[in-house]
Amino acid sequence: MAVHDLKVVNGRLVLPDRVEEADLLIDDGIITAIVKPALSKSEQASEVIDASGYLVLPGLVDVHVHFRDPGFSAKEDFASGSLAAAAGGVTTIIDMPNTNPPTTTPERLQEKIDLASRNCLVDFAFHGGPYRTDNMKTTLNEKDEVMIIDMAQQLIEGGIVSFKIYMPHHEAIYLPLLAPLGHLITVHAEEPKLLYTPTDGSSYAFLASRPPEAEVLAIEQLLANPPVCGFHICHLSTAAGFRRILAAWHKGIPVTTEVTPHHLLLTVKDLAEIGPIAKCYPPLRSKSDTEALLNACFADQIKIIASDHAPHTATEKSGADADFASAPAGIIGVETMLPLMYTKLVHDAEMTISHLTRMMALNPAVWFGIRNTQWIEKGQFEVGADADLVLFDHKAQYSIRGDKLHSKATLTPYEGWKVRGKICQTVLAGQTIFESDLE
Repeated sequence: MAVHDLKVVNGRLVLPDRVEEADLLIDDGIITAIVKPALSKSEQASEVIDASGYLVLPGLVDVHVHFRDPGFSAKEDFASGSLAAAAGGVTTIIDMPNTNPPTTTPERLQEKIDLASRNCLVDFAFHGGPYRTDNMKTTLNEKDEVMIIDMAQQLIEGGIVSFKIYMPHHEAIYLPLLAPLGHLITVHAEEPKLLYTPTDGSSYAFLASRPPEAEVLAIEQLLANPPVCGFHICHLSTAAGFRRILAAWHKGIPVTTEVTPHHLLLTVKDLAEIGPIAKCYPPLRSKSDTEALLNACFADQIKIIASDHAPHTATEKSGADADFASAPAGIIGVETMLPLMYTKLVHDAEMTISHLTRMMALNPAVWFGIRNTQWIEKGQFEVGADADLVLFDHKAQYSIRGDKLHSKATLTPYEGWKVRGKICQTVLAGQTIFESDLE
């Protein structure tokens, strides 16, 4: 009888539509069988993971992280960021292009691939940015356009999953050139004409400088002439913006969106109380906005949750000179996303764990085309799928503490929050990459 590499037994598998008691047989990093516990007893394995008392989740897919490598490794790098990801049950990340240098050429993409291959604990993919020079800020000539298209095609061949367009930096001018290439476009939707420098360092001046209307207008502009290849709107923050997207879905426009934990759980009131640690782009919004986005998640209208993990140094976010004008925008979240969402959506509000897992694993894998060599999407338990999984103790209770997190950045707006759900073990391609020491 053949001996399997790994057997995961006695757990409750979280499938896309149900939770089922079943065991996993794994060989060469791939799920080779999903069987009833009684049938797996006769199967031999070199290693056995006893998942008694745990939910077994597919590894999460976080489509929006900033691991800051290369160029800003004091804030984060692939080693620290991926350890935080593994500690959060995330086994695949998609990293954003705003590093130094930015991921806008095939050479820079290859540099990032090489860095991640050496140092990243989890699987990875990349968003690419449009090629630009200083003279391309507001206008493009024919030579510019040829160069942009050529670089974009090489980035596609190099394996990027999407082009990231950051509208506040006037990157919407690249959309007409990128859209005909047929590759997914990911957009930070804030209209730059409605943004301005805060008049002082207060939270009120910061919020006024990036009004909700900037997001809504940007979404309206995108939907007025959508690319046929489809596009994805990052970190949706407003109810009005969501209504525009919902109307577009009813018209058959291929658009998806994601929402972050901080735009679901925090409001402008929290921003004023927490301080610059909670500063992000787009800003936190009103309670009515968070309620609308939460309702859309429960209605399966917003289908993806992503962390927008954006680390900065403690001095930048909370030093003596830090205020809402000077502090950089960004909230860490790749490690806290699952326990926060489980606590607030599943335990407190009765979303099913299958629904939550779809939003954080299978749906993002499907939309961004994250598949293995057998053409099976990540984020699910299927024969032939990658053996990426998380042992999750849904009964465990603890308080989030920044000094226990694994990112280089440990300042979190959720400091002291009580949560349920501990990531006990994370497995990538059949190999354990994280085991919790959390008491």
